[in-house]
Amino acid sequence: MKVPIAEQDSRATVADLLGDEARGLCLTLLTPEVSLARAISNYRIQKHGLIFAGFTRYFEPERIQLLGQTELAYLEAQSPERRREVIAALCRLKPVCLIVTRDRVPPPELREKCCESGIPLLQSTLSVAAFFDAVNRYFENFINPETTIHGVLLDIHSTGVLLVGKSGIGKSEVALDLVQRGHRLIADDVVVMRFLPPGTVVGEANAILRFHMEIRGLGIIDIEDIFGVTAVHDRQQVDLVIELVAWDEYDGSKRLNLENEYFPILGVNIPKATIPVSPGRNLVTIVEVAAHAYRLRKQGKASDRGLLDDLGRRLRENT
Repeated sequence: MKVPIAEQDSRATVADLLGDEARGLCLTLLTPEVSLARAISNYRIQKHGLIFAGFTRYFEPERIQLLGQTELAYLEAQSPERRREVIAALCRLKPVCLIVTRDRVPPPELREKCCESGIPLLQSTLSVAAFFDAVNRYFENFINPETTIHGVLLDIHSTGVLLVGKSGIGKSEVALDLVQRGHRLIADDVVVMRFLPPGTVVGEANAILRFHMEIRGLGIIDIEDIFGVTAVHDRQQVDLVIELVAWDEYDGSKRLNLENEYFPILGVNIPKATIPVSPGRNLVTIVEVAAHAYRLRKQGKASDRGLLDDLGRRLRENT
């Protein structure tokens, strides 16, 4: 069972939107006199032009409010008196901040009223659609905790398999064989893990090591250059963790794997299998079979449980 982590306490502020981590939003502050310490408690963006017509039922002031070409054109078409009236009604709702898109210059009345009401007014060079995409990526990175794990992450028939184990156990060599068989590499050595609500962990490569792999005796190789773009993938949900251990360190009492094992990552319990390593074992095939077995379990087909149920039935019949 996957257990999501506890809800995070930290919240983004309007000031964070102007920080180095949010450069992709292409924002400029139009009201430097206003405090930017206001917390953004709802990370969904709202573009609710109907508020200018007085319909405020679904207006959510804790969300960032976007003003696109349509809203600005409406304001510009009004008389000065009506424009001030509409802007005043908007500011009375106390939105956390207002953002004008496409580098448009808002009416001076809007800036004046925002300064008077203490509402940050910002301007982005992006279009509404591009801003939605950029800000969603920013908040995803902001609110979702991440960590790094030493291992290799692969996509084996759409199942995210993370290989872990002591350094030198053979993780990269197994991954290289799997790539040669047609599976895809996500990350080698350093896997960046990110939690996505409600209970998913997604892994991707470190930006510097992207799609590179270290093979002892060969050094660093570029998987994309050697095997092509179909051999790599940017990110993958982690479904199964396989730990490679030395044969003499393997706990033989768990040979049947009757008890489920889990590998916790960012508070999510990922199903885990432990595979002993010894000369002559075909680890590549074993890892592939483990991925297939995981998918069957997800479908409710567990061969070990089926065998035990059959044995139990036979014993009951004999007694």
